[in-house]
Amino acid sequence: MPEGPTIFNLKNKLNRFRKKTVTEAGGYGEMDKSGLAGQQLLDIDSYGKNFIFIFKDFFITVHLGLFGSMLINKRKKSNASFSLHFDDSMINFYIANAKRIDGKPQDHFNYNTDILKDTYDGEFVLSTVQEKYKEKMIGDVLMEQELFAGVGNIIRIESLYRSKIHPDSLVKNIPEKKLVFLIETVVNYGFEFLEQSKTDTVKEKTLIYGRKICPKDKRDLIIEEMGKVKRKTYVCPKCQKLYS
Repeated sequence: MPEGPTIFNLKNKLNRFRKKTVTEAGGYGEMDKSGLAGQQLLDIDSYGKNFIFIFKDFFITVHLGLFGSMLINKRKKSNASFSLHFDDSMINFYIANAKRIDGKPQDHFNYNTDILKDTYDGEFVLSTVQEKYKEKMIGDVLMEQELFAGVGNIIRIESLYRSKIHPDSLVKNIPEKKLVFLIETVVNYGFEFLEQSKTDTVKEKTLIYGRKICPKDKRDLIIEEMGKVKRKTYVCPKCQKLYS
């Protein structure tokens, strides 16, 4: 599943469609597409792992699945999940989930939790983590999109390694300074990921994701599904402290 920085970069490629009028909307997805033709696409944004297409009285979110993709002015042999057509161009989404929501995005999403937004509020996230997620493992908490919008498995693994925290650590046992550093690391690595995704070098430049040996201690990494999220996780048992 694409992570927030990848969606952010793809979103920027759609800027050309701003202010254009939809001529047709299609795709086999369940979302009601009636009434979209003739609507002007006012703006395009992203929140975490979601594209956001903003119209006058509503907006549409598109979330790519694990093998989801987007094509501009091209189509695959298979049918698109969701598509928007304009006079001279089109956007096709494959293996994606589209939702139509009345109102404005800022009334539905908390932009203070998107790791790539200028409005990201680390203090709000810290206090929420400590108050509402103190009994949970930090490796699971990092995948909570309401707090860390845009964080996927690569960002989760790399940030925990760089912060020297074991993913199975309970939030309540992690020192506050460590949590602050982790949140800062998530944001900083998110922007690093953003730049690397422009040249498709993210996996090439990861420290432990996809590796077998710790780059610092040269020890074998623990590689297994961890936490309730059951995502493949890479951990150095020496570098990353377990706060149990």
